[in-house]
Amino acid sequence: MHKAWIIGRHHLQMTLQNRQYWLLLLGLPALVIYLVGLGTQGIARTYPTHFLIDVLDQDSSPASRSLVARLAEANETLLICPRYNDSSDSCQLAGASLDAELARERLATEVTFATITVPAQFGSALEAGEEVEVLFEPAAALAAPGIAFLALQNGVTEIGGPIVAARLSSEAAESIGVETGPGFYAARQADVAEAWGPPLPVEVFVEVTHTNQGQILGAQLLENGFKLSTPSMTAMFVMISILGMTQSLAEERMLGVLRRMGMMPVSRAQFLGGKLIATYAMGLVQFVVLLTIGRWLGVAFGGAVAATLVVGVAYVLAVTALALALATLARTPGQASAISTFACATLVPLGGGWWPLVLVPTWLRHVGHVSPVAWCLDALNDLVFYGGTLADILSPVGVLLLFAVGLFTFGILNLDYQPTGDGDGSRILPLIGIHSDG
Repeated sequence: MHKAWIIGRHHLQMTLQNRQYWLLLLGLPALVIYLVGLGTQGIARTYPTHFLIDVLDQDSSPASRSLVARLAEANETLLICPRYNDSSDSCQLAGASLDAELARERLATEVTFATITVPAQFGSALEAGEEVEVLFEPAAALAAPGIAFLALQNGVTEIGGPIVAARLSSEAAESIGVETGPGFYAARQADVAEAWGPPLPVEVFVEVTHTNQGQILGAQLLENGFKLSTPSMTAMFVMISILGMTQSLAEERMLGVLRRMGMMPVSRAQFLGGKLIATYAMGLVQFVVLLTIGRWLGVAFGGAVAATLVVGVAYVLAVTALALALATLARTPGQASAISTFACATLVPLGGGWWPLVLVPTWLRHVGHVSPVAWCLDALNDLVFYGGTLADILSPVGVLLLFAVGLFTFGILNLDYQPTGDGDGSRILPLIGIHSDG
């Protein structure tokens, strides 16, 4: 193992003495991260960050205002207009007062995704135990009206539930001869309201799904496009750098370097181990430095530095194993170059390195996870966009480690130390100065 470390250190020293390599290792990736981040942020400005929902409150009672407030709390992607319009006019009202005619026009032109009309006497009708109809008018869009309708149902349940419970309590008391009146009903309402409030006996957990991932992604990229470019470009350039080892191994095999290891006080395993160590170390340094550049550009990894490092360790290990496995498939440096180029050009976009997988069809997202890039970005995006922790990224990290184990096993079992093709020993030895006086 000590000799492998020495060989690995030698490889690192030889490689890092080349100033051009530093440009390719860090300079070019940093520039691409910056440019792609700026472009992403510009595109995100055209992506809707909220669903606009018009609410015509014709009652303006405490009950109707409470219903509107619950609509706004039900889903962070809903913007209830005009109640929650802001100084930048996110509701796009341009100073106009919202009425029924304007609401219909906005709905027809799909400025808004739904219109909700709360009728007059809404609050008093609820107090009297009468049925109340709230009008819901959806637009032609698919997702947003459904979200708004569920929010409305939730709000109506929270508003009407305590009233119904108090009324049923009063009716039950009357049926057994208990004298009831306005005071009794008011007391029951207070009791039910207190019991209805938190903590509820049933707790609902909200999980981010594919339906609203795009909205969350767009809202954050509007603020900082480097959140997308930093993880994706880091994963891409690390793969490009490490897969260069594929061509290097092919050259050494063609020249008979691996075969001649038996004539030196270094075993083939030690030589190969040293080369893998050097490749892994360079890949890990590149991964850490590029994410650090992203951090300077305002990308936060959920405050979980340890989790980010764990992702890097696993991803670089998987890609190093991939480079070794691909090297066993090549017989010449030209083949190795073609194989590594094809692997990068396929695995990076397939795994979401060129566009977020949340934007592609479900079947393509599943196919994309044959690439280690997809699992790396799953983990990094969880940290960047959703404030994930170490526990949240254990699953993708585990898959990356399985990639590494499988690919290392394949590569070690199939690596041919003998020169082949144009690299036949009889052709190589004369080129390196061996001749006969006869």
